[in-house]
Amino acid sequence: MKTILVPTDFSDNARNAVNYAVEIAKLTKAKLILFHAFHIPVTNSDMPVGVIPIEAIEKENINRLKDIMKEIQSKNNDALNIECICKMGLAVDEITEMVKTKSIDLVVMSIRGANYLSEILMGSITTALIRKGCCPVVVINQNVKFKNIKKIVFASDYHEIFDESIMKPLKDFVELFKSHVYVFNVVSELEAVSFTGKAATGNLLEHSLKGTDYTFHFSEQEDVIESINTFAANKKADMIVMIPHKHSLLKNIFNESNTKKMAFHTHIPLLALHTC
Repeated sequence: MKTILVPTDFSDNARNAVNYAVEIAKLTKAKLILFHAFHIPVTNSDMPVGVIPIEAIEKENINRLKDIMKEIQSKNNDALNIECICKMGLAVDEITEMVKTKSIDLVVMSIRGANYLSEILMGSITTALIRKGCCPVVVINQNVKFKNIKKIVFASDYHEIFDESIMKPLKDFVELFKSHVYVFNVVSELEAVSFTGKAATGNLLEHSLKGTDYTFHFSEQEDVIESINTFAANKKADMIVMIPHKHSLLKNIFNESNTKKMAFHTHIPLLALHTC
């Protein structure tokens, strides 16, 4: 893990995501990129209004990013490599472009902002970015505090693609924290057995987890969200991992209403693995 991107809207919750990313960067010695995307406000008023120059908006936002950077560096004896970038455009598009141009290994984002409007915007941006699936994304809210990730629940419906590159971020966290992975199948045990009998699924999953401390578990509830919440709570999980593949049942979780039902947005971070 060499480069971590942290998009921010400067809300308290987004700052919590920055703090979480800082701790990961310290452990992995990764570069940290603080990023903000902005757009020009649009008014429907017929009255003439002064338009703030784009350069002025960009400069103000860059200065806010630099203030965060200076605070981080002062607390860490300038030990972290931090870059500040501000772009004009739609947040999801600009973040996606940043992932490509800066070879981002991990994005750390908040799910809620400081107020109602910010909550809608940041929530939508985060879930939209996950659905695009072009980079691993860690999702947290203001109640998530960084701690060693010893127990990881990997929620699966056995329809995902267990590619080595897709699974690498999960294995990186396992290696970093010496974690145990609970592979939690959100299908019935009968269905899971039928899937594991196929080399195309079961064998690929086991191969992708080779060298990892893991165990298999099955859902006993029909409601996918409720079953993941219950299992994670019972295991006292430190992180939940999912692959929101387009053919997976789990992709339906990543819309605005469902993400807010998930328990991991109160105290457990979520790692959504990329599918590109």
